[in-house]
Amino acid sequence: MLVITHINSSIMKKSYLTSMLALVCCTVSAQDIILKKNADEIQAKVLKVTETEIEYKKWENLDGPIYTIPANEIFIIKYQNGSKDIISANSARTRSDIAGNFPKYQGEIAAAYGLGVGRVSEFINTDRILFETVHGIRINPYLFTGLGLGFDYFYESIDMEDYYGNAIGSYDGAGVLSSFINLKGYYPATKKLAVYFSLDLGAAFGVAGWAEGTEFHTSVGPGINWGNGKGSPRGDFSIRFQHMGTGTNAILFRIGFGF
Repeated sequence: MLVITHINSSIMKKSYLTSMLALVCCTVSAQDIILKKNADEIQAKVLKVTETEIEYKKWENLDGPIYTIPANEIFIIKYQNGSKDIISANSARTRSDIAGNFPKYQGEIAAAYGLGVGRVSEFINTDRILFETVHGIRINPYLFTGLGLGFDYFYESIDMEDYYGNAIGSYDGAGVLSSFINLKGYYPATKKLAVYFSLDLGAAFGVAGWAEGTEFHTSVGPGINWGNGKGSPRGDFSIRFQHMGTGTNAILFRIGFGF
């Protein structure tokens, strides 16, 4: 009788230890594991996964606060049921969706007001109004190249005289047509905001009024670009120095939109 009791007691102890071991194993396997790209491991209960971040609670404090971590810091999430999410690949697709597919067409239309500077501006008003359009290829998020066409209207009216002081003509302003190559280097600060540096190189042709001949044309300066361009135009503002022939330079305040 004692032997039977001892055997039953041993069986009960083994069953109890087996049950406790199974419970511990289930408890350990019931947690989610977040593995970061730097090899750090977080034992957690994952609550939400988005394209930009992961929300979770620490496993040792499920009643505690909710934590968030950027998705681009995560390599993989292993869930309690054995399934996995490879977040690094999702993050790469997210960055591609944000940046867009390249290369792609990019165009812009702009207007500017120019304050005339240089030798000629000491004698006549060389302030101007500029209209221009640029079309080309956005090679990647950081580089654009294209061709542009612009028209500068000088609104100062002048009376021309010959060497002897005789009137030879009166002009109600002047018009200059410019054709140029445009290069831009971008730095995307956020999803919807980028700063850039622009350079125009080309030629300017006098086509109306007192403007005559052909001159080297360039425009250079910084700017900002905002908006995601998905279904709506992107805004653009820049300040540039424009060179258009000896003494007819200007500081341009340029605003426009891209598409």
